[in-house]
Amino acid sequence: MATLLLKINGYYALNKTLFPPNLYIYDDLVVYKKRKFFFWGDEITYSYNQIAQVSLKTGLLFSHLELSTTGKDEITVKYVFKWKAKLAKKIIDQKIYHAHAKMHPHKDTSTENYKNMTSFEKALSRLEELALRGKISKSFYKKKKNELLKKIG
Repeated sequence: MATLLLKINGYYALNKTLFPPNLYIYDDLVVYKKRKFFFWGDEITYSYNQIAQVSLKTGLLFSHLELSTTGKDEITVKYVFKWKAKLAKKIIDQKIYHAHAKMHPHKDTSTENYKNMTSFEKALSRLEELALRGKISKSFYKKKKNELLKKIG
């Protein structure tokens, strides 16, 4: 089961739509969702080895996060809060690096960032498991998740 690391979405008022695009960053893939009408929309799933580049265009308060894939797709999530966009870029960059490093085994994958990301994912997965079992409250889960996100961000 994939663990959700971060969900980002564009600010709806600045995107001039009721349904701004959403980007779900999991430990093993990225899901882009864009609703067009109440029942219609697009949902695209990418593995990290399909993502070629992540670009971040920052403004005063908001940023645009752009993903370029190895195919023809370009994904843009506009008007994301700057701190959240930077965190998303950092997570995706690390995941891309390690996905491509797996394809080239002669490269060293034992970097400090990888260890930090792995421990983050394990801690988040454990918190999620405890919350699902009812051992911890949802508010405690959210508090601890935010603390973990601040540590890696």
